[in-house]
Amino acid sequence: MAKTKNKYDHLFISGVDPKIQANRPYATIGFLDGKTFEGCNGYMVFWVGKKPYGAYGTKAWGEISHGPHMHKYPELFMHLGTDPDNPMDLGAEVEMCVGPEMEKHIITRSTIICLPANFPHSPWTIKKVTRPFLIVTVNQSTKHTEKALRNMVSEEERKRMIFMDAGYEDEGIPPAMEVPEIAGPQAKYV
Repeated sequence: MAKTKNKYDHLFISGVDPKIQANRPYATIGFLDGKTFEGCNGYMVFWVGKKPYGAYGTKAWGEISHGPHMHKYPELFMHLGTDPDNPMDLGAEVEMCVGPEMEKHIITRSTIICLPANFPHSPWTIKKVTRPFLIVTVNQSTKHTEKALRNMVSEEERKRMIFMDAGYEDEGIPPAMEVPEIAGPQAKYV
C-alpha cells in the first residue's frame, strides 16, 4: 500500500488498479469487501457511460450479457439515474431476468433489485444508455460469491454471455471467468 499523508487516508477509496479497470466495460469507482476492511460486506460501484470502455471486446451496449448465476448471500443491485432534475429516470434501458423462470424485467427508472441468497438471476444486459448512470451492488458477505448457471440458457445464448464462478470452492467449483469468444482475448477473474 502506498504511503499516505494522513492517518485515515486508507479509508477513502477512489478508483481501482488499472489491471482491474482494463477488464471492465464501465468505469470502476471502487470495490470493498472483507479483504479491504475486516468484516466489511462486498460493495462494488460503477459509472456506466454512453458507450462501453471496450473491455470484453464490447463496442456497443447489448452485445454481451452477464449470464445467469446466483450468490450464497443476499445481494442488492442498484441502478441509479444521474439527472438531478429527474433522479428516477435511469437514462438507460437495462434488461434483467430473475428467478428459475427467468422472468424478464426492463429497467428504465432508478431501481433497487433485492436478490435473495441462492436466487437465480440474469442474464443482465445493458441495452442502451442515453445518459450515464451508476450501478451499486451490495453483497451481504465479506467475500464475493457467484455460481454460474450456464444450463439456464441455450448454447447459442451462452456465446454472448460472461460467466463467473467465485467462492464455491467448497462445492468443487474453482474460481473462473468465462468471456465469450466474440469478445476477443479472454479476461481473467481479478
